[in-house]
Amino acid sequence: SESSINMTTIKVAVGSKNPCKIEAVRRAFEQMMISSDDVKIVISSHNVPSGVADQPFGDEETRAGAKNRALAAYNAACETEDRPDFAVGLEGGLDKVLHEKHEELWCMAWMAIVGSNSTKCTSAKAEDDDYCAVGGESKSLVWGYAKTGSFLLPPALCDLVLNKNMELGHADDVVFKRVNSKHGSGTVGVLTKGEIDRTEYYVHALKLALIPWIRPQLYFDSEATWTL
Repeated sequence: SESSINMTTIKVAVGSKNPCKIEAVRRAFEQMMISSDDVKIVISSHNVPSGVADQPFGDEETRAGAKNRALAAYNAACETEDRPDFAVGLEGGLDKVLHEKHEELWCMAWMAIVGSNSTKCTSAKAEDDDYCAVGGESKSLVWGYAKTGSFLLPPALCDLVLNKNMELGHADDVVFKRVNSKHGSGTVGVLTKGEIDRTEYYVHALKLALIPWIRPQLYFDSEATWTL
């Protein structure tokens, strides 16, 4: 049809085959990056390494895992198909916190999104953003990051992770007698009685990581001047 000929396709490579993560990326991009009816989000998924431990601890390691996944997904997509417009890495991690002489574990995740300052990538920018996108070969790769909310893990899970060296997903399967919960509702899903599942938990942070493309003038425009 004539409308499909004029469709703009935004290609997004995800550094995971996990259906929860893929769906979270789809939702975030469809809600944030579709500026008109003729824009379509097309997602490819890639099984790539995080380059960090299977169970990352702390912001630095977890964020690095997300960034590594995004870059690896970008490169994998370039090898198998056209260059993607965006690539996304999602990495779950744990924070160790010493509180009143007790070691606590807090669950969180980092999002890393790499895209460009092109017209297509900034097509959903805010109406009052005056950024002039860069065309042709002068495009450069730019990054967006965000972190989910964090929540305290119960003692049973903390014990398995800290004292039995289990990854959280495996500890979750043991405590809640489940199989492969990482590909289902996740720990956050079972703890909140399904009110916040793993996909929804990621969506909010992914939207925050997309802010630079919604406000590109503030993030990408080094020439911008602000009058006081």
